[in-house]
Amino acid sequence: MLRKSGKFNMTLHTAAISMGLSLLLFSSSTMAEELPPQPAPQAEQGQLIQTREIDVTGDGKFEVVSLIGTKMDMNSPYYDKLFLTSVGEGQAQVVIPLQGGYNPRMDFCDFIHDKLPQIYVTSDTGGSGGYTTNQIFSLRNNVPTEIPMPEPLHVNATFKNNYKVKMKIQETGKSFKLNIADRKDSYEQFGIYKDGKVVKPLIVNVDAYSLLKPVDVDGDGFCELKGVQRITGIANADTLGYVTSVWKWRKDKWKLSEAAVEQTLRTGMMRAPNRYDED
Repeated sequence: MLRKSGKFNMTLHTAAISMGLSLLLFSSSTMAEELPPQPAPQAEQGQLIQTREIDVTGDGKFEVVSLIGTKMDMNSPYYDKLFLTSVGEGQAQVVIPLQGGYNPRMDFCDFIHDKLPQIYVTSDTGGSGGYTTNQIFSLRNNVPTEIPMPEPLHVNATFKNNYKVKMKIQETGKSFKLNIADRKDSYEQFGIYKDGKVVKPLIVNVDAYSLLKPVDVDGDGFCELKGVQRITGIANADTLGYVTSVWKWRKDKWKLSEAAVEQTLRTGMMRAPNRYDED
């Protein structure tokens, strides 16, 4: 049972946000070897983006975990730097520096099956590619450790006659076909096809992850990661389909559970609720 004194918790919550917004010097915080100290930004630049009371250290008490950003241009939606902070009763404050981005957000789920929630942080990089930056951190025993993310899938793609694209996922050996007959006029105009036959092969691009987010696939309270990689043809705006993948944590690393090529992205990409969600 988590211990949560109302009076103390209110004091801790207020203090944690104040400390987080001032972004105390890293020398007074607990940092893992993988996360070297960096200079703290000016106090007046800090903006509280999101905060949550949750036990992430395993001490049976709630910590206040906050996502904080700093901006050079207050009129811009872009955060130049992002920070995760965590503070709990009797513990040193933890500050984890992150890359900047748009629309930063954090989530909590047990990815690595250690009966504690880890912190998942994502932000948009901006640009036409629609990429995201995604990281997972464990704070067990108040020691921040970054959990590595799965690498994007490797896909071979070739144009075939009759306006088809053959896709083969290297990691599974499975092949898929996309039908691009709906855009045959454009491909004929660009000289890729003539009367349905390939005359000038074009490199099909498979992007890095445009989405890599928590999904409780089997409803057991542990989160997998579901990835989406966009497939593009004659231009970046020419989306042919998507490579989707599901990754499960097994024996200290991510294992590929599912992989497929889809013509259109299914709506089931939203993360299912888990036991660490707020009421």
